Amino acid sequence: MTPSPSPASPLVWTDINLVEEARTCLSAGGVRLIVRTDGSLDGLEQAEGVIAGSLLWGDAVLFDRFRRVQVFARSGIGYDRVDLEAATAAGVCIVNTPDAPTESTAEFAITLMLALARRLPHPTRALAAGTWTAGAAVIGTDLAGKTLGLVGCGRIGRRVAEIASALRMNVRVYDPFAVSLPPGALGVPTLIELLAGADVISLHLPLSAATRRLIGAAELAWCKPGALLINTARGPLVDEAALADALQKGRLGGAALDVWDPEPPAVDSALCRLPMVIATPHMAAATDEGRRRSHTAAAEQVLEVLRGHQPASLLNPAVWPVRRISSGSGKVC
Repeated sequence: MTPSPSPASPLVWTDINLVEEARTCLSAGGVRLIVRTDGSLDGLEQAEGVIAGSLLWGDAVLFDRFRRVQVFARSGIGYDRVDLEAATAAGVCIVNTPDAPTESTAEFAITLMLALARRLPHPTRALAAGTWTAGAAVIGTDLAGKTLGLVGCGRIGRRVAEIASALRMNVRVYDPFAVSLPPGALGVPTLIELLAGADVISLHLPLSAATRRLIGAAELAWCKPGALLINTARGPLVDEAALADALQKGRLGGAALDVWDPEPPAVDSALCRLPMVIATPHMAAATDEGRRRSHTAAAEQVLEVLRGHQPASLLNPAVWPVRRISSGSGKVC
């Protein structure tokens, strides 16, 4: 029988409500858990491990202030709120859960495409206001036979391509870093060429200096008139002011945004008010199954580090030989 964590056991701190499977995993691994969902950092000074949601910044200030932390886990795939260089300098291992959100996010991206293609935003808002909308206002378009332009083709992009192919869409991909393409997809050498030929554009790139504002006024000008834009990746990939302008001028047929810059968006955001925009609160990965996969994988990765084993999703592998090691008496099973 696995012993319960003792007061001397290592402590893992989190700012999210972990699912029961993740809590059980940590307890069975011999660590204590402290949960702070109120925005405070109480208890973090005693923690050897962190499981962070999307709001906590993992930067030099945090790593210097909380010097017991050995591992910082992102519950999800994105790590743009983590300074990998600062973490490595401080000896902190950074891990994420890259496989966990794939299915949930891909299905959500397809959901947004279908909703935009069938022009759901306007009639649903009108009906809620008591107006029965008919005629030209509700005539949408089929996705079958249309061209989907994927900007980025990692785990999520590949799964989107697979589902889109089942809908009989023609899939085109722009990703200079892709090792291979999904079956049936055609690689496109430049972003402009992809945008110019796509009926639907779906973004699936991580945020970096090279991808920030990747889609701006110049790029939007190359899009096909009436094209649909989907962003379930990271908000800063898109110049939101330029997108709002393109939508208001009728250059695009609509946009579906699950991610924003900043998050949450300003209360007076033009994009949130436009009738041809579907606006959601960074919920693409928010399914029961996705949460279980993500939380449990984060817990497992934290335990691996605390046991002295290099985890599979270590984002800064150069830290491993110089990582922080606890000098306390607590031991992970």
